[in-house]
Amino acid sequence: MKAARPFVEAVFARDLKIAFRSGGGWFYALFFFVVFAALAAIAIGPELSALAAAAPAILWLAAAFALQFSAADMFESDIRDGTLRALAAEQASLFPYWLAKVFLLAAVAAAPIAVAAPFVLAMLGVAFEKSSQAVILTVLGFPPLIMVAILTAALVSGLRAGGLLATIIAAPFATPVLVFGVSATNILFSNGVLWSSETLILAALGLFMTALTPAFAIVALRLSLE
Repeated sequence: MKAARPFVEAVFARDLKIAFRSGGGWFYALFFFVVFAALAAIAIGPELSALAAAAPAILWLAAAFALQFSAADMFESDIRDGTLRALAAEQASLFPYWLAKVFLLAAVAAAPIAVAAPFVLAMLGVAFEKSSQAVILTVLGFPPLIMVAILTAALVSGLRAGGLLATIIAAPFATPVLVFGVSATNILFSNGVLWSSETLILAALGLFMTALTPAFAIVALRLSLE
């Protein structure tokens, strides 16, 4: 892993520079997250009690869609310009490349969402103290959602309309995370309990998907080059 560290850092630094230079690529996930929550609030109506009741579902759906949207074309430029093919030929494993993409999605999508989440929840009528605690739950849910987003992006890499197809494929994988994330957030808002059994299951899902998905994503990337 020590030998792979410079490679991970180099890929991460390159992609981070591209994200900040490409007209706001780093901003897309945050923008989608806020706009989705705002539109959902408008659809529900101005009643604060109804908004607060729907806040957990809005939070998790907005976060999941924003991460998926941000990862949709994560590999496309490297496939088009031949970078991924060269890396696959030079590197014994694409795991460091995959890991750099995980760090990239966490930095440009998950981190801004975590910062904005308390303010979005406050907009939905949730007390700021509880909305700040909900960020902990959201952060616990980010690893499995990131794993799903990158896996599905790898599965559809090189295909036309891959972003839409990736979202469809991601739905069954992300559903357990959303179910337990919304449940844990509901318990937090209603009972004030942060570390419920649903929270522990959410954390376990993160560990499970982190262990399971890298191999499938790497195989999918290699198959996309054939």
